[in-house]
Order: sequence, then structure tokens, then C-alpha cells
Amino acid sequence: MINEKTLKSLEFDKVAQKVSSYCVLRKSKDYAVNMRPEDNFLEAKHLQDKTSEAFSLLYDGGVSGIEFYDDIEDIPERAKKGSTLSMGELLRIARFLKSVRILQSSVSASTVDAPILKTQVSAIYTDTYLENEIRSKILTEDTMSDNASEKLSQIRHNIKRLNEQIREKLLSFIRAGNNKYLQENIITMRGDRYVLPVKSEYKSQIGGFVHDQSSTGSTVFIEPTAVLELNNSLRSATVEEMQEVERILADLTQKVGVLTRQLKINEQVIVDVDLTYAKAIYAYKTNSVRPIFNANGRTDIKKGRHPLIDAKKVIPVSVKFGYDYNYLLITGPNTGGKTVTLKMIGLFSVMASCGLYVQAIQGTEISFFKNIFSDVGDEQSIEQSLSTFSSHMKNIIEITNSVDGESLVLIDEIGAGTDPDEGSALARAIIEFLLDKKSYGIITTHYSALKEYAYSDSRIMNAGMEFDSQTFAPLYKINIGMPGSSNAIEISKRLGLDENLAEKAFSLLGNNKISFEKVLKEAEKSRQEALKVKTDLDAIKAEEDKKLKEITDERRKLEVEKEKFYTRAKAESRRIVNEKLDEADEIIDEIKVLFDKAELTSGDLIKARTLRNKLEDKKYSLDEVEDTIVNYSPVNAEKLKGGDEVYHKPTDSICKVNSVNAKKNECEVFMGNLRIKAKISDLFFVSKAREKNKTTVAVKRESFVKPITEINVIGLTVMEALPEIENFIDQAIVNNLEEVKIIHGKGLKILSSAIQDSLRRNKRVESYRFGKYGEGERGVTFVKLK
Repeated sequence: MINEKTLKSLEFDKVAQKVSSYCVLRKSKDYAVNMRPEDNFLEAKHLQDKTSEAFSLLYDGGVSGIEFYDDIEDIPERAKKGSTLSMGELLRIARFLKSVRILQSSVSASTVDAPILKTQVSAIYTDTYLENEIRSKILTEDTMSDNASEKLSQIRHNIKRLNEQIREKLLSFIRAGNNKYLQENIITMRGDRYVLPVKSEYKSQIGGFVHDQSSTGSTVFIEPTAVLELNNSLRSATVEEMQEVERILADLTQKVGVLTRQLKINEQVIVDVDLTYAKAIYAYKTNSVRPIFNANGRTDIKKGRHPLIDAKKVIPVSVKFGYDYNYLLITGPNTGGKTVTLKMIGLFSVMASCGLYVQAIQGTEISFFKNIFSDVGDEQSIEQSLSTFSSHMKNIIEITNSVDGESLVLIDEIGAGTDPDEGSALARAIIEFLLDKKSYGIITTHYSALKEYAYSDSRIMNAGMEFDSQTFAPLYKINIGMPGSSNAIEISKRLGLDENLAEKAFSLLGNNKISFEKVLKEAEKSRQEALKVKTDLDAIKAEEDKKLKEITDERRKLEVEKEKFYTRAKAESRRIVNEKLDEADEIIDEIKVLFDKAELTSGDLIKARTLRNKLEDKKYSLDEVEDTIVNYSPVNAEKLKGGDEVYHKPTDSICKVNSVNAKKNECEVFMGNLRIKAKISDLFFVSKAREKNKTTVAVKRESFVKPITEINVIGLTVMEALPEIENFIDQAIVNNLEEVKIIHGKGLKILSSAIQDSLRRNKRVESYRFGKYGEGERGVTFVKLK
């Protein structure tokens, strides 16, 4: 159990107070203020899970928070014992029932995965009937509705009638000429009876009962005999009304008393959920994250922010221990942030064990500790005659008597307040004892001997608070692995200490101390310079990676454009050939019409000759097409030079050489406007032999063969059929066919499966299908070409 002294030194009470401000209910606020960390890992993790669920319900599921109600205190218990509740108390019960009903319905109806809270609110008892009955019968804390019962309604109706009758009789009495006896022409009441204000000298003139007189005695208040019976009836009706109201209250009280146990359970649930909601709201308002929770001593705080420092001023700190080493020895200048870091680590551990999120970034890991011990700050006590050193040692003695392997120890300025040599020796002995106990923790110091010791023991790691090597100003960052320098003299100079005094102080330092501090300063300076170089290199690498990505993207675009170009060229050539064929067919048809005549005239011969000449003009001459036969031969690196035209095998393209690096077996080539590096082994010399073929192809109607639209491969093996189908598809594309048919038969489906698998990989095939009913069904495959 973490003691109150530690919690106070870490200022956990201030965090708890902030959490309580987000609670709705008074009891929840009290629980938040008195919140304490769990001493069992599983229970602490359970609290973390609940906070996580509450966060999801509130900020992902849009679930409403707790609706406020006045504390019901001991009302159910008094109802159970038979004490009749007041109208105000019953209204508090109704508001309580409404609040728990809203909580249960909102959580249960949510689609957010929250098994813990949904199970918890499932224990809530709701009584909508009683809630509505109280609200319908009781209007305010001192007013009951006329419709609370049928009898009450009748009684109040009768009271109203009696009031009207009495007032009417008294008014008629005044109008009858008796106003001369009255002090004022008004009707008033004394007690619960209607009376008239009569002048004292005329009281014998008015028959009735005197109920009161004025302080001066000049006025007496008389109830006339004419309204006596009516007043008696009104009095009886009023008593009857009070009895009915009391009966209704007793009935409602009895219903509340029966539910005492359920109401207590409801209150426990709603107060606990309200506190859990407050933890989630605190996490949201402070931009906190759920830590990765473990029980293995591992702590890795990433950009942690102390929760009690103004968010606009706090500087994030990252710190890690419990992995390869159990302790961190933090050194560095005063006001550098050592103590704040120490408190933040302890505070985060306590907060995590209370189910609270921590002010850090995702990936932060916090360990559960059964005990947390701290010796932070000056606890000098005049009353107990304790010096600063004595008060610290008293704390440390308590720590050494109780510490174990499940403890976190936080000691600020260990061994301070006494002789430096003795203090350093004592501090080392204490540290070794804590390490032997296999505990975990953070220790801060200014002792150089402890910095050297941390290098010799793998269980403790040096860490330094960084400072600016030029101005010696603290940077509030921890550098793990390198001790910090105190820089007391330099900081004093920066604060205004006389230069001569500073030089004198420096000269009085021992040679070993000066040498050690110089090494630390130079190491820190070198580290910061190396960090700057690394940052610059990372920026250059990022820029180069960006350029490489742009080149890769451009290369991909070029490949896509090349594919599109080939497709367009093929389609255009097909269109031109078909167009020429159509024109030739028209001419042949005209010639055929002429020669089908029984007798040709001279005009027919002239027309035939004209058509013949026109057909000659339409001949598809290979003179217009330049056949290029490209031969490739392996590149000889020694003969390769800038300006050579080469074939680049990986990209299947012709490139021009820009520069050659024979040692690295690579060269730089231009692929259009794109410059890339290529391996010489991927290049081939290009030689082109061009010869123009004067042979022409005359298009004749008789020689025109109708394109084949189907192929039959029944009886062929897969190895025999696939090449035949490939050639068939080539011819179909040349002939500009949109759809062809492959007849393969049903058989054992081996041939059809192999054919369709080949079609699936063929880029020239847009789609394929088996035949429909009447088309050959699964014995044929129809292929749609691109």
C-alpha cells in the first residue's frame, strides 16, 4: 500500500481534486478526492479498462453523462422504518430514479463495446411507474396535485365550494348595510376561519364569536353566526384534506421503503460510473492517453507532461527504465527539470493504478508497483530538531526497511546536506542496497563519484539533463547514457555573478573534477553536433527518397503510356486495313456488275478501265511501310560510350547512354526525358537493318477470305490446343473481330479449364464465358476481345 506521505509529496491530491471537478454527484466528488491507487495489478488494470470503456461511450458512442440529482442520503432507510417521507424527499427519490434510468438506457442501448460498464449498469433497478407516480402526484416540495387521488380531488372541490359560499354570505352581510359597523369593508381570516373587522364600539351589534382584536383594541375580528356552520364544515374538510395527503404520502413512502436494497445498489453503481466518467473526461480535457500497463517494472514515458504544470508552459520529457537496467541516475544543472521529472514518474505510476490516463503520447508504458517510496524536497523539522540531512536520512531508512522487488524508489539529491565525501560514499552504499533488492527507480545527484559508479554497474544507467553548450541554459530534456554536468559556476555567471569570483571558484576546483567536467562538456558538445549532422542527413535522405519515389512513379506512368500507345497503334492499323478493304470491295463489286452484262459497250470498257486504274491506286503497297529488323548483341563495357543507342531489357525500351561507370558495372541512360541508372549487364547494343520491299499486294475480291470466327480443338491435348488457340486469337485481332468461339467439348473439364486459365492471363482478352442453352453450353467458350 502506498503511504499518504508519498502521495502528498507527489501532489497526487491535486490531481484527484481536478478529477473530482468533472464529477456530477456530491458522493462521486468525495470518492474522487479520496481516491487511492489499487494494491493489486489486476484490479488496477480493471480500472484502466473501465476508464477506456467510459471514454469510448462518451466520445465515440455519444452517450450522455450522469444527470444530476440531490443526494438521497438516508431517505430509503427511513422509508423502510416507516417514517413518512415529505413531498420534497419523495421528489428527490423520483429524480434519483430518473437519473439511474437514463444511465441504464443510454449505456445498454449504445453499440460501443463496453462489457464491464454494460454488466455493471445491468444491475440497476428501474421503476418508471413509481417515478412517474411521484412526479404526477407531487408538484413541488410543498404542493400535492388535486389529482393525486379521486378522494383528494373531491375534498378540494368541496373546500373550494365552501370557501365561495362563506365569502358570498359575508359579502351579502356587508352589502346589507352593516358596513357602518366595520373598520374596513373586507373579509379576512383568523386561524383557519373567515371573520369581519368590526369597530370595538359596535361588537354587540354583530352576532357571532370574537376570535381576535387589534393591538390598539379599536378593532375586533368577529365570525358572524351566519357563517359559523360553513366555517365548521370548511375546517372539517381541511382536516380531511390533510389526512388524505398524509395517506398518499404514506403510500408512496411504503413503495419507496420496499425498494431500499435496490436503491442502495443503484446509488453505488451510479456513483461509481460517475467517477469513471470523470476519469474519462479528465483524460479528454488534458489530452491524455491510456498507458500500456504491465507488472514487470518496465516504464517508458514518451513525451510526458507533468499534469500540474500549465499545458502552455510544460516541456515534454521522455524517460525509460526497467528494461536493461532498473535505475536511472539523473545528473545535471539545477533548475534543469530533474525534480519535476522525478515527481512526474511517481505521479504517473500512481495515476495508472487509479485507472487514470497519463499526459503523454501513444506507446507510453507504465509499470504497476505495490509500493512507491519518495524522498523529494526539504522536510526539515524545527519541532523535531531534524536538519535537512537528518530528515532525508529518516525517509531513506524507512525506504530501506520496506523496499522490495515490487517497489518504485524516487530519491532527489541523494546524500546531500552533509560532507561531500561521506555523502557520496553513503549514497553509493544506499544505491547498491536498492539494486540488490531488485527494486526500480530514479535517483538524482550532483556527485561525480556516483556518475563514475553508474558506468561500472549494468543495473543502473547514467542520464543527464541536457543544456545548451554555449549559453549553459537548461533544455529540459533527458539524455540517457550520458551523465550531465552541474555547471554551477557557469550558471552563476549567467545569473550575474562577478566574473572574477567565478574565475576564483573555478581555480579552486580539484584537477580531477575540472578534467571530468571538461570531458562531460566536450562530450555533450560533440553529441549535440553529431545530432545536428544526423538531423541534416535524415533531411537529405528524406529528400532523396522523395525524388526516388517521383522517378519510380514517372517510370510507372511511362510504362502505362507505352501500353496505351501500342494498343492505339494496333487499333489504328486495323482500322486502316479494314477501310482499304472496304474501298477495294466496292470497286470490285462495280467491276463485277459490268462483267455480268451479256454485252459490253465501249462506255462499259472505259468505265472498267477507270475502275481498274482506281483499284491500282488502292493497292496496299509495302513501300509505305518500313520493315525494321532489330538485332541485339550483348554490350561490351569497354566499348560502351556516351551517345550509344542500347536496348534496356528490364523496361523493354531503347535508351541512349549518357555516362559509363565500368568499375560499378553501371551507366546512366536517358529514356526519353527520364534519366535512370542501369546495370551494364541489362543492356544490349542495337543494330538495325532496313530494306524497303517494293512488292505490292493487290486486293482482289476473289482472293478475299472471310475471317474465321471459331476454332475446334476437340481431341487435342492441352499442350497441342493452347498454341493453336493463341494463333487463332492473333488472327482474330488482326481481322478486327470482337468475339470468337472455341469448341473444346465437355469431357473431364481438363481442356476447358486449361483454356480458360490461359484466357484469364491473356491481356488481349476482355472477358469469356461458357455457351448458354442452345449455344453448346459448357462444351464451348465464347471470348470477347479488346
